[in-house]
Amino acid sequence: MSHSGQQEKCNKPLLENGFFYGTEMYFKIQEKLQYKCNPGYHTPSGGTEDTVQCQPEGWSSQPSCTKKIESCQVPNLHHGSYFTAQQELRLNETLQYRCDEGYHTAGGNTTEEAVCLAHGWSLTPNCTKITCSSLSAIAHGGFYPVKKIYEEGDVVHFFCEEGYSVSEFDLIQCYYFGWHPSPPVCEDVKNKCPPPPFPPHAHITTVRRTYHNGDKIHIQCQSTFEIRGSEEIRCEKGKWTSPPLCFGTVDKQESEAPPPLEEQAAVRASKTYHSEDMKMEQNCTSPPVIKNGGVLGPLLTSYKNGSSVEYGCQRYHSLEGPSTVYCKQGNWTEQPTCLEPCALNVTDMNSNNIELKWRQEELIFLHGDLVEFECKQGYSFLQTTVPSPGRTQCNHGRLKYPQCIMQATAEKCDSPPSIANGALTVPPLTQYDSGSSVQYSCSDYHFLQGSERIYCSEGQWTSPPVCIEPCTLSQSEMEKNNVLLQGFYKNQVHFYHGDYVGFYCKENHFGAETGTTLFQVQCKRGQLAYPRCIERGK
Repeated sequence: MSHSGQQEKCNKPLLENGFFYGTEMYFKIQEKLQYKCNPGYHTPSGGTEDTVQCQPEGWSSQPSCTKKIESCQVPNLHHGSYFTAQQELRLNETLQYRCDEGYHTAGGNTTEEAVCLAHGWSLTPNCTKITCSSLSAIAHGGFYPVKKIYEEGDVVHFFCEEGYSVSEFDLIQCYYFGWHPSPPVCEDVKNKCPPPPFPPHAHITTVRRTYHNGDKIHIQCQSTFEIRGSEEIRCEKGKWTSPPLCFGTVDKQESEAPPPLEEQAAVRASKTYHSEDMKMEQNCTSPPVIKNGGVLGPLLTSYKNGSSVEYGCQRYHSLEGPSTVYCKQGNWTEQPTCLEPCALNVTDMNSNNIELKWRQEELIFLHGDLVEFECKQGYSFLQTTVPSPGRTQCNHGRLKYPQCIMQATAEKCDSPPSIANGALTVPPLTQYDSGSSVQYSCSDYHFLQGSERIYCSEGQWTSPPVCIEPCTLSQSEMEKNNVLLQGFYKNQVHFYHGDYVGFYCKENHFGAETGTTLFQVQCKRGQLAYPRCIERGK
């Protein structure tokens, strides 16, 4: 019996311009089917051969063979320029491009290159102004500065109300790949502990930057000292439980003040036990083997009591837990774990119609890494309500791929509107696809009000910006009103809309309306209301 929406076998799929290896017509779940394209045709990944797998929902992807192209058209590039003037490049030729200042390639660089392949360009040349998402309000705290859009390099500082503290770092920065580190939260100080107590002659196996309610710490004594009390302490309502004590053995006298009688009796008992047993200190055999990792340095057959070894992980595996492990009376302390990385599967990416958003030399991500995808041209994300539908995280070697679906054809837009005292940053086209955007810039000293970028949406452009004219300083108006320009504004003739200009009265003059001698006047839509000064005694 097959489950609802699932099947127990796959029928052989159809394939034009290619052939399958083997003559089977039906395939079991997990069984693979290999195919090859005819000369002059290629698979979705650009090769001549590919493999698909039978899964409970059907084939992992649809086998297809597409006709190879012999040349690639050089695409339009906004906010950047090509190193060549050619409009068309032959197969396997490289197209190099550079982005304007303040803009980056998809890989976060100033220059990048694309190769003309059998299925088109290896990547689409693109230059974007790097911005980070707006930050949502945090409970019991806040941050500054507050902006709708943050640009690369912007730093945001977080703070908390009294009785609360920042969970991690209080400063985060906008990078080309987003915010780093992640925005913190404000935690109740009762749920957070100070650094753990550190008894004399002891060491802590793992040290973290912050400790929260419920966190546990293991404390170990140095090799020639004995532990008394619980090895484990716990963070409870902002305070640590009592730490253990490390007492010297019989051959090492305590320098501290004598403990109470009950404690002395307990110590004497433990010393008596160890005076007989210390000669028979138990050594350790070879340290335990861990998956995807091992001991760094020489591997011995025997280790003395109290000695330690360092563990490391294989390439791309993340170490979790204590890297140093100690031999304690014949037993090794807790070993670390090596967490598996995620290797991207090109077939899975193609079947979900996605590609990497940022350029990556190797398709391998470490545990905990954020991986960001974008839809292939002509596709859009299935989940549009999620803030970052293309972002997913590598979790213990597993990666959940986002899915993109074919976009519905949308109306195109005509040339974008022209604006007074401003222009497009690149020459306009006669027609634009829905979702395209153009950018405006204003003439010198003109203030751009509104969004510098407008978008084509279902045949209509969003509202273009307005370029507000500047104020031009008039020497005759200053002379007529007996005012001089403050030194800070020296040699400045033009002022943006919204700028403040500083004036002061000539010697032996004062403000006719205010009686003061210093003035700050704001430039408003090209107009400056000059202050008027009159001579004393008049």
